[in-house]
Amino acid sequence: MENTRPNVLVAEVPGVIPLVQEAWHDHFSLTFCTSMSDAESLLERPFDVIVCGTHFAESKMFDLLRLAKAKSEAQAVPFLCIRVLDSELDSTAFQGISIAACALGAAGFVDLSRWRREYGLDHAREKLRNLVSSLAAGQHG
Repeated sequence: MENTRPNVLVAEVPGVIPLVQEAWHDHFSLTFCTSMSDAESLLERPFDVIVCGTHFAESKMFDLLRLAKAKSEAQAVPFLCIRVLDSELDSTAFQGISIAACALGAAGFVDLSRWRREYGLDHAREKLRNLVSSLAAGQHG
């Protein structure tokens, strides 16, 4: 059964990893990295989706996105940018990061705090999980 789960690379700060493990361990095969050097070596491996937090490796989300899109092994892999903090971005900042992320080749940008406010915690988690699943399915469909 493990092999049927989408293989997801999660690039995040160490404090967020337990939250991701708790929310996603039943749904995805997870690989974590917390530094650019770890991420660079992991990009040689096949993944169905890359999920990267805005604060990954001292805010190097865009650096990792550029690197992934430059590597032949990873450039077709959907790259989802996510912000997992208690405070919500204002609309201008959210729009700016979304535009920049998509311009660099990301599948999208999610401010999880915004989703928590709009949908509630459980629905926001489910919506994010479904988004990652649909991005992974697009890799195989």
